[in-house]
Amino acid sequence: MFRIGDFSRLARVSCRLLRHYDELGLLKPAIVDRENGYRLYSAAQLPRLNRILVLKELGLSLEQIGRVLDDKASAAELRAMLLIRRADVEQTLAAESDRLRQIEARISLIDMEGHLCVDDVLVRNEPARRILTLRKSVRSFAEARGIIGQLVESVPRQVPRMILGSLIAIAHSDEFEPDALDVEIGYILNGDSIQRVPSVAGVVMQMRELPCVEHLAVCVRVGLPEQAHLITAKVAQFVEANGYSLAGPSREVFVKAPDVERMQSSVVEMQYPIEKRVRLVQPRVATD
Repeated sequence: MFRIGDFSRLARVSCRLLRHYDELGLLKPAIVDRENGYRLYSAAQLPRLNRILVLKELGLSLEQIGRVLDDKASAAELRAMLLIRRADVEQTLAAESDRLRQIEARISLIDMEGHLCVDDVLVRNEPARRILTLRKSVRSFAEARGIIGQLVESVPRQVPRMILGSLIAIAHSDEFEPDALDVEIGYILNGDSIQRVPSVAGVVMQMRELPCVEHLAVCVRVGLPEQAHLITAKVAQFVEANGYSLAGPSREVFVKAPDVERMQSSVVEMQYPIEKRVRLVQPRVATD
């Protein structure tokens, strides 16, 4: 038998953790000395402890581990637990991959400019455009990229390429909600006539006119929309410094056709309709 300190050194876990497992009933001491209360452990308990540590490393909760150790969970239940954990890990890896791309984009921006500036924000008049689009509420940028992939794959097969212009995305949400994005995605058209309006994934696209904008603030970004805040900071500084305010849904126009397999290399012109701020004049109070 080993006292808890010696057992912890052999098992390579802390005494605090062993006491915690004892309280939860996951790993009780083989013997508790009635006179002094010392916890005594047996070497035969090491395999059970190792199973606890392995299952914990896989991400199972201590409650789930207890069910597995006490044979209350079937093989099918254990498999289901691990499938859920696999999905969680995959999601974490995807999030970290996006984070890495954001870090790389920030480093590239610093290498190119040294700091954020507003010199590359331009204002121009934008004429009315004819567009062919789908409008949908999406739960993430990844879902929006999936729609773009469907458009790039399907629409050129149904509409002559000479008619299709740049890919465009329009954000209609009044507020930014990353899990509820009201977006309209499609193509700017080079002509007004289409023999047959195409459909994507069983949904018929809509053709409409995008109104002209007298003042459109534009700035180019490279990368995914998750990195757009690096560029929108420039637009915000320009708008504020020059007495403008935002005036309508923002647009994103792909400068070149997107490569679905390399969306992180996309070159996109971010467009914000703006207008001069109205200054409220306080009425003068007449005095005698």
